[in-house]
Amino acid sequence: MTEITVHRVPFRGARGGTGPFTWGQLDMWAEARLSMAGLPSFANVLGGGPLPPGLKTDQVLEAFGRLIERHESLRTRFRPGPEGAEPEQEVLRAGGLEAEVAAVGPEQNMFAIVGGWWPQMQDTPYDLVDGLPFRVRIGTVGDEPVLVMFGMSHMASDFLGTRVVYGELLDLLEGREPEGEATQPLDLAERERSAAGRRVLERALDHWRTALDAAPPAMFPTPSRTAEEARYWRGDLCSQTAARALRRAADRCGAGTSNVLLALTAALIGRHTGLDRCAMRMPSGNRGRPELRRMVTTLSQETPLVIDLRADTLQEVVAAARTASLHAQRNARYDPEPVAAIRDASATVLDVCFNDMWTPVCAGRPAADPDAPPAESAFEWNEKVDRATVAFFLEAFEVLEDPEAIRLSLFADTAHVSPARIRSFLDAIERLLVVFAERDLRLDEIDPVS
Repeated sequence: MTEITVHRVPFRGARGGTGPFTWGQLDMWAEARLSMAGLPSFANVLGGGPLPPGLKTDQVLEAFGRLIERHESLRTRFRPGPEGAEPEQEVLRAGGLEAEVAAVGPEQNMFAIVGGWWPQMQDTPYDLVDGLPFRVRIGTVGDEPVLVMFGMSHMASDFLGTRVVYGELLDLLEGREPEGEATQPLDLAERERSAAGRRVLERALDHWRTALDAAPPAMFPTPSRTAEEARYWRGDLCSQTAARALRRAADRCGAGTSNVLLALTAALIGRHTGLDRCAMRMPSGNRGRPELRRMVTTLSQETPLVIDLRADTLQEVVAAARTASLHAQRNARYDPEPVAAIRDASATVLDVCFNDMWTPVCAGRPAADPDAPPAESAFEWNEKVDRATVAFFLEAFEVLEDPEAIRLSLFADTAHVSPARIRSFLDAIERLLVVFAERDLRLDEIDPVS
């Protein structure tokens, strides 16, 4: 059994204080409260990776203390407001974090260690009212720290925020100061309530109205089969072949890898449903502005987009997907309350989601040996649950144990998409990427997934 000791990491930041939530925090708070019944670990996020050689554990703990002082979200508590009042965040000026140090054997595989830690750190809920939304575990071989994994409530950070924390941790451990000042959520919440923030919100609300008006009533309007006993299934395809082909296809047609994957997903859904438009919800990172790029908070918000499929070729759909995606990302910061009112007043149901978490991390990572044949792709079922708010959710992730691969993950309502068809959709994406890497495809060449 792994020996774990607990170390207290003291911190004292430049300030404390209380204030309203940011729009991103309000969005996550509403989503978490809706989803938390029986699932208190909803949307926890994890980060970390290997540590530079030659360190002492105290150096790593001290660096985490500095990060907690630098980023107020890591020492923030979140509380519901009194009846009829907005919820409130409280930044602690001083306190202590209990960090875990786990002794691991030199013969242990690091990916196996991460795989063992992952469920525990992911599934353990946070005390958002009286605790800290941040936890740390450091793996040591002998006296040397070699690996770190940290977790955060999604109220404190999104996925890109975990990359900021890990990057700045490495900076500190290698003797570099993190770049620039970090914008804090309390300050962002104040800006969002200013006249400039109101203009940002009005543009976002106009985008929601326009997208809902242009979208079909639903992409999957009526069940086509009897659902499985656990209604919602997730299938995962880990593929070096798809990762290589996605990069080549993006280079060939001068587009981003995310736009290629988005377009191919939309085209396949269109061929499956027979609709000439594909409406989706897509998370946007909202880090385009310089002052937001180094923030550790939950900036990501879902926004709608509609891709026109009335085209002759897949490359034309890529161009349409790029335009739709850019417009959505420019209008993806908003107060969720007025957006909810717009959605409630609309008859449109946005039942398809797309989320590419592979591109920000892996798109620029070429195959170690491009002449070597790719490893065989592997499929597995990863999740079966009874409740969800989506009919079709395509995601892309990095594969920790295989940096050359992409994990294509499809979570679907089996009343609309059978388990066999979930697998077929993923196989079709891989197969079509291989062709699209070499040439354009007419849409009528893409068979409906069967």
